[in-house]
Amino acid sequence: MNRNLYSIVVLLLSIFYVGCQTKRNDDTTTTEAEKPSVATLSKNTFTLGDTLQIQLREPILAASISLGANPIRIIQQTDSTLSIRATSLKTGLHPLIVAGKLRNKTEISDTLSVELWSDFRPVALTYSVLKQFPHQAESFTQGLEFYQGNLYESTGLNGQSKLMQVDLTTGAIKKSVPLASQYFGEGITIFREKIYQLTWTSGVCFRYNMDFSLDKTFTYHTQGWGLTHTDSTLILSDGTNRLFFLTPDFRRKGELAVYDNLGPVMNLNELEYVNGYVFANVWQTNRIVQIDVTTGKVVGELSMEAILPKTIDTKANVLNGIAYRADENAFYVTGKNWPTLFKIQLRNQPKQPVALR
Repeated sequence: MNRNLYSIVVLLLSIFYVGCQTKRNDDTTTTEAEKPSVATLSKNTFTLGDTLQIQLREPILAASISLGANPIRIIQQTDSTLSIRATSLKTGLHPLIVAGKLRNKTEISDTLSVELWSDFRPVALTYSVLKQFPHQAESFTQGLEFYQGNLYESTGLNGQSKLMQVDLTTGAIKKSVPLASQYFGEGITIFREKIYQLTWTSGVCFRYNMDFSLDKTFTYHTQGWGLTHTDSTLILSDGTNRLFFLTPDFRRKGELAVYDNLGPVMNLNELEYVNGYVFANVWQTNRIVQIDVTTGKVVGELSMEAILPKTIDTKANVLNGIAYRADENAFYVTGKNWPTLFKIQLRNQPKQPVALR
């Protein structure tokens, strides 16, 4: 399955999930088909802060509503509607539970589903190009990482995938280890003196020691695209609008759905975590998005049009590869088979601070 088809399938499954309403629990023995839900929604997609009007098939007494695990205040109630405000910390899909009693004393609990988009328009981030470095044009870049001043890179394509340490000033490969031909290399990150390298569709992550000797392998049940980490947690992208939070031993801790004000941001690819944000390449675009990891909102975005190489087909050899050096407060970006690695520095940031996850 190619990347576009994979993303479309995941999005269609999400839409199917949103459109479905799960079964209603009551204290009768009547089947679900015989007793339709009391509460319904005319649509399922909203922006955070919107007013939601829930239609009622019959009045509900002592009604209560929760969005996920959080109780929601009813701002208006009639025999035929309940109105609430879409308040949630996070974007994405949420269960909306409507409970109470009917006039015949029957207890009901209807579970609906809502999809919440970001209420924040991303800030257009500007940047300065500080320097350019040579980059191996044969490198199909999938991951880029700085560690203790050294540059590491992961490349893709079956039979050509490698993990490499690269000389920044010359672009020469200082050290490399190939992947077996059945593996298509993807994102990397270096965490607690170990190098993690994803594969695209094999569901295998390789963990290396710093001398490039293989330490351990892990399996996962999504595609592997980008990889980064916080102080305690690995963060993986799978080409959808989701980020997955993992332990160092690749056990899943949680996930986050990423949205801007226009909806889900699909094709999240190469990742870099910086001070409470994840910066992500958006595959097949010249856009890097800045994601608040506490909410899933895209708060900033960079257009990289100005640095696209003129000598190659950037529709095929797309922007991919983003690394951050904290000691320089600078990002290094490149693309698949690009001849150049760019050192850039942001000129502006969203004004609101973001708490660490």
